[in-house]
Amino acid sequence: MSQESLIAGLVAALIASAGLWWFRLILPVVKKQPKETRFGVYAIVWLAYFILTMIVIDRSGA
Repeated sequence: MSQESLIAGLVAALIASAGLWWFRLILPVVKKQPKETRFGVYAIVWLAYFILTMIVIDRSGA
């Protein structure tokens, strides 16, 4: 794994974490779900942000 890939992965993880925080703010109804459902939704949202960010980084040539 090259240093650029590692940096891109870290940046994508940071952006995904910020996106998850924003998601939690705009959808308070998720907080009322059972713990397993809530963590599942959070994991899916985080992974979606991560993958989309990695795609954008890849296409930008960074």
